[in-house]
Amino acid sequence: MPILPIDLQTLFAQMNQVGKEQSTLKEGAAIQSSMQGMGVVKQAEQRDSSVNESQNVGEGVESLKNEGKKQREKSRGKKREREKEEKKEYFSDPALGHHIDIKS
Repeated sequence: MPILPIDLQTLFAQMNQVGKEQSTLKEGAAIQSSMQGMGVVKQAEQRDSSVNESQNVGEGVESLKNEGKKQREKSRGKKREREKEEKKEYFSDPALGHHIDIKS
C-alpha cells in the first residue's frame, strides 16, 4: 500500500508531537534511573550515619573461645599427668640433700 501525498501531510504535521514523545520517553528513563540512584545513595548515607542494631552473631565466636579454653585445660591436664608419672618412676632418697660430706 503506497503512501499518498495526503497521508504525508498528516504525518508531517504530527512529526513534532512524535519527536516530543520520543524525547520524553528517553528523558523519563534517565530521570527514573537517576532517582533510583539517589535513593540508594540516601539509604547508604542513612545507614552510615545511624546506629544500627547489632545482628545476632550466634555462638560462633563464643564457642571458639570456649573450645580453645577446653583444649588448653586438656593439654595442661595431660602435662600434669605426665609429670606425675615421671616423678613416680624415679626413686627419691629421703636423706638426699640433708647430709654434706666434706673431704679435705
